[in-house]
Amino acid sequence: MTDQNRYEETHKIEYYETDLTGKATLSMLINMLVLVSYDQADHFGVGTDYMLDQGYGWVIAQYEMTIKRFPRDHEKVHLITEATSNNRYFAYRQFFLKDEQGNELVHIDTICVVMDLAARKMVAIPNDAVAPYHSEVVKRIPRLTRPTTIDDSEATTRKDYRVRYFDLDTNHHVNNSHYFDWMMDALGEEFLTAHELCHLAIRFENEVRYGHVVHSDATNPTQNDDGTVTTHHRISGDNERYAEATLTWRPLSASTTE
Repeated sequence: MTDQNRYEETHKIEYYETDLTGKATLSMLINMLVLVSYDQADHFGVGTDYMLDQGYGWVIAQYEMTIKRFPRDHEKVHLITEATSNNRYFAYRQFFLKDEQGNELVHIDTICVVMDLAARKMVAIPNDAVAPYHSEVVKRIPRLTRPTTIDDSEATTRKDYRVRYFDLDTNHHVNNSHYFDWMMDALGEEFLTAHELCHLAIRFENEVRYGHVVHSDATNPTQNDDGTVTTHHRISGDNERYAEATLTWRPLSASTTE
């Protein structure tokens, strides 16, 4: 379904999209929702093949996400995306995940850029690539929450990962969803099975390429006044900072089940 800049699809959560608790993983949710934006672009004739023919690719540079609850195995959901606004270099796109009753479970704001795949640098957004959406042309797009920067003295946990061939996408860099897995995995099973993510802010700074070894650093959870806890994360390697994020969690017993 499409309404100019808004596009919607339905989806049933499958077992391979969930974790050991039976809820969809964050990385799978990101893949599902981003796929809807790809389908919208294909619908308008400006999809992946169109961009690759010009030597370009869309890249999401920043996410801010609010999660009421994660959908469960076999649950049917509505995946919605809206190309909201853009200027010469940045596009602001929103994603929504709703249950069958129309309740919003997940809301995501993103900042997107276009990369020249040969030069590996950001370029101005081609007018033809955004014209079909009829999104608002603005001087400034909304600012998303910037994650907290951590240094080596603050990082308390580190895990290393080598980038595999199968981690790469058509832009020849690591699919964003893998960063979420690396960051969250550093917290360990005991923490992850006792907490559920409720807010995330992540910013991507440099590319991770095939064969790189990345370090996933995390801080100890910090208690908040409302009962949630916050962790700060960094993906780095070869003296480069690739991404940083701030994640807020609620105890699993406090998760919304409506």
